Amino acid sequence: MKRDLFKGFAINAVDAKGRLSIPAGYRSTIEARSAVKEVTLSLRFEPNHIRAYDAYYNDFIYQQIERRFTPEQEGERAAALQREFSFVEPLPYDANGRIVLPAATREAAGIDRLACFLAFADYFEIWDPKALLASDRADPATVFHVRNLLKERGETI
Repeated sequence: MKRDLFKGFAINAVDAKGRLSIPAGYRSTIEARSAVKEVTLSLRFEPNHIRAYDAYYNDFIYQQIERRFTPEQEGERAAALQREFSFVEPLPYDANGRIVLPAATREAAGIDRLACFLAFADYFEIWDPKALLASDRADPATVFHVRNLLKERGETI
């Protein structure tokens, strides 16, 4: 059975209302793997960015937690479930693939006018492009591609 994975990268604009278009290829993956046109956002810290995923990955996270803990580890299991499922935002996207990034999530992730998408096979991340370039997560290939996309948009780096 073929498994659909998130692939590629993009930089998309965020409008004043926080609307952001999920790249078409990412939407195709979501729709191939999940019954709902929805993306779940999970704010990550150190460095600040957003992890985004579909219902398929949501189930995967749950199964991983269930396998990791024994009945005697209920406290640890509950903490892991809370960490992964309490502070997330499931957002449907419209016919144009747009979601509305909540203001608090945008602010915490440092996302203003532009959002950079990076695929990680089972999920993708959403970053402020300049924050990504300044982070220790930016390897030479990431720096090259993000700088090129910013340059194509006429952005100063």
